Amino acid sequence: MNNLRHGLRARTIILPGEKQEDFDEIHAGLQDQYQPQNPAEQHLVDQAAIAQWKLARAEAYEARSFAKDSSIEACQKVFSQMTLVTGRLERAFFKAYKELERIKAARQKQQPQPPDQSKEERESDKHPAINLYWINPETGERTLAAQTPKAIEITERLQRNDPPS
Repeated sequence: MNNLRHGLRARTIILPGEKQEDFDEIHAGLQDQYQPQNPAEQHLVDQAAIAQWKLARAEAYEARSFAKDSSIEACQKVFSQMTLVTGRLERAFFKAYKELERIKAARQKQQPQPPDQSKEERESDKHPAINLYWINPETGERTLAAQTPKAIEITERLQRNDPPS
């Protein structure tokens, strides 16, 4: 059996020591933001969530590697490997993100805004829900550092188990 080093090519999304709830939070945020309406759109949301999750894992692995051996040779080796991996993951994320944004914009063009919605409410819908996390390089533990107002609203709604508005 192969030894698990960084888990970036693992078949399972959640590895031992990682929290399913953390991944679910990322996935739910993208799910709420893009509201996929068919299997193809759901696949794009899933791919974006997985890429974002693995990018965080890559950062934690890189930090642990540098802490373990900070020699120039070791750092160069890790940096070279991780540059390839993170580049691939970033491309996967932004490819899915760009397509989801295109679909969302096309969907909004097809559906006229309800007349009872104020201009301020329509403007607030344009701003995405973004959660910014700090990852402890030693433990890989994620800490929420900042949220956009839309992300705060979604988090509070999920905690109350309210249906999306």
